[in-house]
Amino acid sequence: MKSHRSILCCLLAAALCCLLAACSPQSTPEETPSPSPTASASSQEETRIEIVIPASYLEGMTLQEVQEAAKEQGADSVTQDPDGSFRYVMTATAHRRLVSEMRATLTENVSQIPTGENYPSIQSASLSDDLTALTLTADREAYQNSNDRTIVRAVWPSLEIYYYFNKEDPSDKSLAVTVNDTEGAVIESFSWPEEATEEPSASSQASESSSQSSDSSSEASSSESE
Repeated sequence: MKSHRSILCCLLAAALCCLLAACSPQSTPEETPSPSPTASASSQEETRIEIVIPASYLEGMTLQEVQEAAKEQGADSVTQDPDGSFRYVMTATAHRRLVSEMRATLTENVSQIPTGENYPSIQSASLSDDLTALTLTADREAYQNSNDRTIVRAVWPSLEIYYYFNKEDPSDKSLAVTVNDTEGAVIESFSWPEEATEEPSASSQASESSSQSSDSSSEASSSESE
C-alpha cells in the first residue's frame, strides 16, 4: 500500500508542477521594449479561464500556499470556494499552454513507471495520444502472480486532475487498459473506473453461471418427479 501511495503522490506532484511551469512567465531579454497601449489593452481584454480543482487534489496545502505558488508562476488569482475547492483564474493563452504541458508530462511520467520497483512485472507502459487508453507490457507469469494490475490506480488520479484543468468532467471519462505479454498476446483488458464498463466482472459471471446451473438442476429434478 505504501508503494502504491508513493507512486500516486509522485504522479500528482508532477502534474501540479507542470501547471506551475506552464504558467510561468518567459524570461525576457536584457532590452525589452515597453508594450504599446494597444498591446496592454489586448492583454487585459484576453479571455480569462476559471478552473475549479477539488480540495482533495491539493490536500495539505493552505489557501495562502496555493495562492503564493500560483501567483509566482503567472496565474491571475486563486480563491477557495465554501466546499474547500480551489478556483484558479488565468488567461486563455496560459490555459492552453498548461494543458499541453500537462499532457506531455503525464505521458512521460507514465512511461517511466516501470523503471521503479512498485510494479516489477510491468516492463513498459504508455498512454494513447488522447489519454483514453493505457497499454502495458508485462511478464505473463509474474503479472498473473502479482497485484500489479493496481498500476491503474496510480495513473487514474493524475488523469483526473488533467481533466479538471482541461475543464472536463472526469466522471464522464474512462481508461481502457490492455495488458500484453512480451510476445504481444493479450493477458487481460479492462476499463477503469471499473464501474465505467458494462461487462460483468468474473465474479458476477461465475455467480450467474452458478445460478443458471442451479435452475437447470431444479428443472431436471422437477421433471423426474413428474
